[in-house]
Amino acid sequence: MEDTTMGEAPDIPVDELMATELDPAGLMDPMDDLFGDTADGLEMPAPIPAAPLPASLGIHISNMQGVGCTSMLAWSNAGYTAEISRIGCAISFRTVIRHQQSGGSTLSEESKHLVPSPEDAHFAHIQFSGPGTELAAADSLGGVHVYTMTGVLGRLQAAPTRTSLKEGQRTELERVVGLHWLQLWPAEFRAPYITPATKVNGKWLTQMRVLDQHVPQVHHALENRSALLYVTATSKLVLLYQNEQGIWHSTTVQLEDWQYTRDLLTHAAIGEEGDHLILTTHDFNRRFRVFKITIHWNITQRSLSNGTTTTISPTIEIGHLTLLNHVGPQQAQSTKLSSLCVIPAIQQFAEQGLSTATTVVAVFTHAPSRMIDAQQEAFSVLAIWTLESITPTLHEYFATPKTNGQTSAQPAVTVLRRQQDVLTNNVVLDVRAMYHNTMVALTNSGGAIEWYNRITWTSIDSFGDMSVASSLSQSGFEYVAAEHIAHVALNTDGSAMIITRPDGTFGVKYVKPRYTWEPLEDGISDTKSMIETAIVSLARQYAIVSSSNGATDETLAILPPNLSHHLRALFLQQAFRNLCRTLDVSLFDPQRQQQTVLKEQTHLRVLSAQLALGTRLGSSERDFAGQFAYVYLNMRSISITLAQTFSTRDGTLFSRSPDLVPSLIPLVTWVTDVIIFIIDSLAVVKRNLQPGSSPKEALERLVAETGNPALHILLCSFPRVLLRMQTSAIAVYLKWIQVAKARAQTLEHKQQMDAFCEMVKNMPFAYNHFVEMLTEFDAAVRSAYTDAGCSSEERVDVELAMMIEGTVPDELESAVETLMGVLLPRFESQADMGRLYFWHTEWLGIHGDHVPQGRTAVRYDAVRKVRLTSNMKLRVCRRCGSEMEDLSQEALRVAPDWVKHGQRQCFCQGYWWPVG
Repeated sequence: MEDTTMGEAPDIPVDELMATELDPAGLMDPMDDLFGDTADGLEMPAPIPAAPLPASLGIHISNMQGVGCTSMLAWSNAGYTAEISRIGCAISFRTVIRHQQSGGSTLSEESKHLVPSPEDAHFAHIQFSGPGTELAAADSLGGVHVYTMTGVLGRLQAAPTRTSLKEGQRTELERVVGLHWLQLWPAEFRAPYITPATKVNGKWLTQMRVLDQHVPQVHHALENRSALLYVTATSKLVLLYQNEQGIWHSTTVQLEDWQYTRDLLTHAAIGEEGDHLILTTHDFNRRFRVFKITIHWNITQRSLSNGTTTTISPTIEIGHLTLLNHVGPQQAQSTKLSSLCVIPAIQQFAEQGLSTATTVVAVFTHAPSRMIDAQQEAFSVLAIWTLESITPTLHEYFATPKTNGQTSAQPAVTVLRRQQDVLTNNVVLDVRAMYHNTMVALTNSGGAIEWYNRITWTSIDSFGDMSVASSLSQSGFEYVAAEHIAHVALNTDGSAMIITRPDGTFGVKYVKPRYTWEPLEDGISDTKSMIETAIVSLARQYAIVSSSNGATDETLAILPPNLSHHLRALFLQQAFRNLCRTLDVSLFDPQRQQQTVLKEQTHLRVLSAQLALGTRLGSSERDFAGQFAYVYLNMRSISITLAQTFSTRDGTLFSRSPDLVPSLIPLVTWVTDVIIFIIDSLAVVKRNLQPGSSPKEALERLVAETGNPALHILLCSFPRVLLRMQTSAIAVYLKWIQVAKARAQTLEHKQQMDAFCEMVKNMPFAYNHFVEMLTEFDAAVRSAYTDAGCSSEERVDVELAMMIEGTVPDELESAVETLMGVLLPRFESQADMGRLYFWHTEWLGIHGDHVPQGRTAVRYDAVRKVRLTSNMKLRVCRRCGSEMEDLSQEALRVAPDWVKHGQRQCFCQGYWWPVG
């Protein structure tokens, strides 16, 4: 077909043409003719041919135009990436590691745990599930293999399967052209919608909306079980699903019969629409077919002697909706289809005033590769259709009521209504709808993203209203376009991408603010409001990703290590306000306090960010914010372990295995030493208090100079509740260990319990004395808040200021004076302060000292609080750098339940990465 996009040569009047030819001044002399330059330099420059696309990019575009599933890179929502090797023989994994010394983030080396391809085929496409813990890999012969994450990032194993695929019958005609993971029930349906932040009276406000769980949705019939659909070139639709035991099964249905090669499919895309799915296919005849896919799970429950078992036997119902011939862009006929996607309608809880319809987006790309096309630029066009249901209008004769009172009516039909094309000047490699389908990201071969409003399909421009923070793009974040890339994969929110360069090397890119993070003092540009909006937008983005259980390390990597404390505090305050429902429990009754603190999960993700950002400028040493987060996150992790261990409803705690008791000794010791650290820190302040200086001033000076969080562990409501819970649990544990000593099954365990009991005898104070002081101080805080007349919103402001900036608020000054002037002196009179002064607490790591990693370095397991030895296999937290023994499957099988649960994540909520 002739290319009609180039146009024709412009018409030039004959007299002007002849004048140009006969003008002696226009004739070139021999030197000009030789070198191609003229003396006056007034001639029109010759057009410069467009730079050819790199070969690797040209090959990738050609593959995309040939078949729908060609992703060689994928980024998991759990925080790691997967890439297929150049020859498709294996899948390797990487992650982003935050360096504790510099505060920067870099891409790790590939993991040593590779996934090999089948013997008779190579990998052609990879795609993670929504949570990111499972990976589907399609091979060149149409097989789809599922791999599951085990323990740490980048270590996957083949999932158990009983599919009906017969290896001997597979051919290249069965290649996969479309693949879609169903959302995981109920986890992925709980992600809220956080409205754009709006500045009102100096405060940035957002609202959190949640999905109505009763709205019909498509998901696996069983909780926490995965399923995916894929389409082959021969029009087979396959459902892969897990049964109750987690074993994968499959069922297949034929969409259409095919006879000729032109009937084979090239692309397929699937999207949700209420309680069913919309499937769109494209074949070599340039036809769109749209299907309605309904899955009937056919659940069966049987009662057995040991409980109830549930089985499923799903069937697939196919409905033909519409057909569209001669699919293509409205202009630029030289393009070919390179990708296809179905974008579901924006659900009501995320709508912003206008409703939407399910949308089919087809990307058509022109990538010149021949010499004849050298003058043409590569580009892509988005052809857009909305899926609409209409009722045909009848002739007035048929609308006339019949004698029996009935009128003829036509059934509704589904049509693809064409929308205006979107033309881009770049080659689009990926189209993705984000954040409840409210925005669309077009990732191009220049390593940048073009953001579009889903409703209007207009580009999202930066720096509109600075009192609104609605997205990264609107707030001035963008990718710096550079040289062409061959492959790309985005993280959860599009703030980072992993790329493959034309030379085969890997890299990671982050969005950057258009201006610097420091305000310009030029008297012209007002960048302060831009920077504030950018920080608020990034905090909202962090809350969005956190609320959907996605990895947030890439969001933190956008912030520079030298970011000012003011901007760090603003980021954390906004993240807390966007994400957390409850931040203060001071006036709750004790039982409700405990329930709230244990059930509230969202604040942990913000405190994890506070730990990562909480360092002194130009140093790796933790400041107050980092110290507070470090202590609290450890306390919370230990509290969960103790609560789960001691919550035996049948009262059989003391009769449980005696092996469980020694495993808890390091945790109880950690809590005990934290209490001693708090008392010692406060005693030092009291001892050095100058005449005329108030306790409030002295404690604020301690925080500013050392970042010591001792007072605020007592002053803030959440850690104060945790301390009360832990001391109550220790009282029970001291009775339990006496019973377990007599039943110890090994000499080592008996020695450990004897040593702990001896340590308790030598403590500088009794536990119950600290409990009494803690209880009276809690009452003093309640009274101080009540006397100050603080509203719930004001108490939240006070709690945030204490947690993030270490302030000693005026509202609680009376409680602090009671602590330092009454409660602490009475406690000291009951304790051996000399022994307390010399108690060893450095191992807690509260001071943030970084011990050199040498032979004499003493390191502790971040979760179990035991010493790490040189012969242990280790895993490292990719966020805070903490280490833990990488326990084998054999060791985990005999480990206590709390170790099995606790080792899944670091105490800071970060994920583990294997070392070596």
